Amino acid sequence: MIFTEILLFTFAGFFLGIFTGLTPGIHVNTASFLLLPLINIFNPYLIATAIISMAITHTFFDFVPSILLGAPEADTALSILPGHQMLLERRGLEAIYLTIVGGIGSVFFILLLLPLFLFSIPFLYASTKLYIGWLLIGTTIFMLLVEKEKRKIIAATFLFLLSGALGVVMFSTPQMDTNTLLFPAFTGLFGISTLLLSLKNKTNIPSQNIYVEGVPMRTSLLGVVKGLVSGSVMGVLPALGSAQATVITQEITRKRDTKEFLVSMGAINTTVAIFSLISLYTISKPRSGAAVAVDKLIPLFGFNEMLLLVAVTLFSAGISSLLLARLARRFVIVIQKINYTKMTVLVMCFLVALVFILTGPYGWLLLLVSTAIGLIAPLFGVKRSTCMGVLMLPLIFFYMGIY
Repeated sequence: MIFTEILLFTFAGFFLGIFTGLTPGIHVNTASFLLLPLINIFNPYLIATAIISMAITHTFFDFVPSILLGAPEADTALSILPGHQMLLERRGLEAIYLTIVGGIGSVFFILLLLPLFLFSIPFLYASTKLYIGWLLIGTTIFMLLVEKEKRKIIAATFLFLLSGALGVVMFSTPQMDTNTLLFPAFTGLFGISTLLLSLKNKTNIPSQNIYVEGVPMRTSLLGVVKGLVSGSVMGVLPALGSAQATVITQEITRKRDTKEFLVSMGAINTTVAIFSLISLYTISKPRSGAAVAVDKLIPLFGFNEMLLLVAVTLFSAGISSLLLARLARRFVIVIQKINYTKMTVLVMCFLVALVFILTGPYGWLLLLVSTAIGLIAPLFGVKRSTCMGVLMLPLIFFYMGIY
C-alpha cells in the first residue's frame, strides 16, 4: 500500500459517509457490509480504511436530517426534540454546530487519552461483562424515577413496557435484520410522531439566525466529557451503544442545558464509533457493524492496524467537521425558505415511502404502531427517551436469560 491509495480510499469513505449520514434509512452498518465483496478486487486494508472513514463521517452528518427534518436513526433519535426546538427558536444552525463541537472534541480527548484507554478497557470489560443485565435494569429504574411525580412515573413505566413489548416482538420476527427493523421503529417513535405534533400545532420555521456565537467553553467541556464517559463505556460493553449512552446522558443533564446536551450527543456518536475500533484491538470484540466488517477484512488486527485506522479517524473527523460547518449554513438557509407545513407533509410521505421500499408491509405496520406509541409521551407529559424501551427491554430479557 502507498499513501496515495490510502488517501483515495479515505476520501471514498468520506463521501459515502456524507451520503449515509444525510439519507434517512441508510445505516452505516449496512453500507459497511455492502463493501465487503470488494475484497476480491482491492487490498482489505484499503477497504477497511474506507469503512472507518465512512463510519466517522456518518457520525457528523447524520444529525442534519434529525435536527432539520425530524428523520432519525437510533443514534440520533433523542436529538430531535432539543435540536428541533432550537430550529423553531431560530437557532437551527447553532444546533448543528453544537453536535460538531461534541464530535471533534471527543476525537481530541480520545487521542489524548488513548494510552489510558488501551490499558483500562480490558479491565473494564472483564469487570462488567457478567452484570450487563443488572446495569440495564439500573439504568431503566434511573430513567423512570427521574420523572419524580408519581403519576408521571407510572405513565413512564407504562410507556417503557409498551415500547419494550414492541421491541421484543420486533426482534423475535425473523423477516428482517436488526438495522432494517430499527428504521421504521425509530421513525415512528421519534420522527413522524414529532412531525404530527408540529402539524397539529401549526408550527412554522422562523427565519434562522445564520450568525452563531461561540459555544461557551464550560458548556463544550462538560458536554464532551459527559458524552465521552458514557459513550466510551457503552462502546465497550456488549450490545450497548449510542442509543443507551444518550439515554443516560440525557438523564444526567436532565435537559437543563440544551446546548450541553447536543454537544454530548455529538460526542457520544463519534466516541462509540471510535471505541468500537479500540475494543476490537484491546479485547478482540467489535462493537459496531463497521468494526465487525473490519474484523472480517483484517482477522489479525494488531497495534499497527489500529494506528492506521486511528489516523484515518482523525483525518475523517477533521474534514467532516470543516465541511459540515460550511454546508450547515446553506442547509439552514434552504430550510427556512420552505413552507414548513408542506415540507413536513413531504418529509412524512418520503419516510413512509422509504419504510415501504426498505421493509415492505411489515415495516409499515411497525411504523404505524411505533408512531402511536411515540404520541403517548407528550400526551402524558413524560420524557420521550422512555420510548428507548424498544431497545432496552429486549436487551434486559436477553442478558437476564429470559429469552
